[in-house]
Amino acid sequence: MPTQPRPLRTSSPLPPYRAVLAVDIESYTGNSSYHQQILSTTIESVLEEAFIRSDLQDVWQDRRFPQRAGDGYVIGIPPENLPFLIHPMLNHLQEALEDTQPSLAARQRDLRLRLRVSIDVGPLPDSTHQGDPLDGIGRAMNDTHRLLDSPPVREELRLSDPDTTLLVAIVSGRVHEEAVLGGYVGLSPRRFHPVDVEMPEKRFRHEGYLYVPVPSRRGGADPRTERAGGPDGHGSAEAGGAGSEVAVPRRPVDSAGSSALPEQTTNRIGDNHGQAIQGGTINGGIHGAFRGGNDG
Repeated sequence: MPTQPRPLRTSSPLPPYRAVLAVDIESYTGNSSYHQQILSTTIESVLEEAFIRSDLQDVWQDRRFPQRAGDGYVIGIPPENLPFLIHPMLNHLQEALEDTQPSLAARQRDLRLRLRVSIDVGPLPDSTHQGDPLDGIGRAMNDTHRLLDSPPVREELRLSDPDTTLLVAIVSGRVHEEAVLGGYVGLSPRRFHPVDVEMPEKRFRHEGYLYVPVPSRRGGADPRTERAGGPDGHGSAEAGGAGSEVAVPRRPVDSAGSSALPEQTTNRIGDNHGQAIQGGTINGGIHGAFRGGNDG
């Protein structure tokens, strides 16, 4: 019997690059069905308003493969607009959320629209509004959703003052390297704080960078303030209930101005004082030292 020749491996065209923006509402299912409907319809309007304020109304009108879910929204945009998606759009999104809050509170005093936001970029199929079912399917879309659901961004939003910080964003390592460190984003790179995202159940490990347009902490503490845990500036790494202390790595500076071996200070989490976005493990925390300050 003659042997069948193996089929030749062929190449395929690379899909166009698209920046991907995904947003998700905090504690969506904790609201009544009626209030879920209000939040779901509001999310698209605040996004549109943020794009308009950023002079990106044409980009919004031409958004690619929009996906609506009850508690979220996803779009793709041309990659040349990626820097503007980070700044000024995220800042204007915070402002649009602030402007929306009074009307939500008028319906119910504690009704809030707070968002997690993630941004990535990569090749994704795009039939340019032709409705191809493969539009937007690819690794960049998957990674955007993994970052959106990751513990670091959830924890940062949870620890912030709910009346002050209305969104927390995370950008992928690729976005940070190409757009932020590349100098295309109108923000200091020190405004972006590195985190390691590990989701073993999804076989996902990724480097991300948190950005908070208006940082805060529950209880009114300044998130940039760190308190020493003892007379020597070192504290314990206890975790748990009220009043627990978590060790936070710091990089002391030697006489030449360079970073030396890390030492630790501590912050209080239980009674909501201080900065807590660094230290710990990704299972309930965030890796990476706080870099820089709020110096936009």
